[in-house]
Amino acid sequence: MKNFVVKFVLFSIPIAFLFLFTTFFYATDKGDLIRMGYIINKGNYRSIFENELSLKNFYTNVSSINLENHKKYKILSIGDSFSGQQGYGFKNYLAKNDGFSVLYFDSYLTKNPIETAFGIVNGNFFDKIKVDCIVLQSVERHIVERGNKTNQSRIITRDSIKILIKKHNQKTTKNKDFLDFPTQRIINFPLQNLLYFFDDNAYDSETYKVKTKRELFSESDKELLFLSTDLDKIELNNNQKLVSKLNQVLNSLSEKCKQKGITLIVLPSPDKYDFYYDEIAEKQKYPRPLFFEHFEKMTKSYSYINSKKLLQEKLKDKKDIYFYDDTHWSPWASKVLATELQKIISKKEIPTIN
Repeated sequence: MKNFVVKFVLFSIPIAFLFLFTTFFYATDKGDLIRMGYIINKGNYRSIFENELSLKNFYTNVSSINLENHKKYKILSIGDSFSGQQGYGFKNYLAKNDGFSVLYFDSYLTKNPIETAFGIVNGNFFDKIKVDCIVLQSVERHIVERGNKTNQSRIITRDSIKILIKKHNQKTTKNKDFLDFPTQRIINFPLQNLLYFFDDNAYDSETYKVKTKRELFSESDKELLFLSTDLDKIELNNNQKLVSKLNQVLNSLSEKCKQKGITLIVLPSPDKYDFYYDEIAEKQKYPRPLFFEHFEKMTKSYSYINSKKLLQEKLKDKKDIYFYDDTHWSPWASKVLATELQKIISKKEIPTIN
């Protein structure tokens, strides 16, 4: 019995150590890159955005309105998680600071923002809900694929939107605020932090961690975290023919919008990898992203904001344009984009911003 107890204790000590190490240093409430990469949390980084993160919402969700009532909004915002940012998102600053009425098509209602835009233009949504312009946003890593896979004949009706909202509201989600034991996390967390010493993405992580030429964030280290999918989609997004097909699809969407008296504004969101590519210390190890170079040169019948160029010019020497721990841009970027959107929406003829 004594031998069993000794063996059990010896076996339990390393497990208990891993459990405690993971409990204290792994953050479940931080950015997606920290969580997916099992990276050690470095304090309360987001406290620098405290005032912005606590802003109330001034925009309106599609899910919160009666779709059968006639209503007019200045802007309809359609996009992915970059549009889904709440109080600190560009759509909220646009509604708060510029007094525009902004209607947001809830992100859970769409998997492909481009196809969703076609769907609601083709359907009866605008028979009741009137808007002056659509701000269509998509993250760079998926925009070419989304455009090339879009079903331009899709129809989304008010009734189909109501069904999706009802299904979403009926779902029950279980949030776990505690650390399960035993869990795969207690192995992955210490292991991946060790492997990052030998490889930029710990050989098989969803998060890359690379050295940079200067400090880009309010963290002390000269390092950049970005999503592995940013690299996975480079070949697709650098293909000029596929980018041209995306542009043709957007031109077609713009023509459909014009028939309903709606102006289309397209806002691609740069991948964090692309946005900071020139700051990577050993960028020769990685392919150069070319999406924005290709896309900017193409003839467009819609308004286009080159957000990569705009943010790099406006925030040239500012840190934290994107969150250190996350794939998304920070409130500083959202404010710049909201200001630019306000400028072009206020003009009678909305120009292309190259």
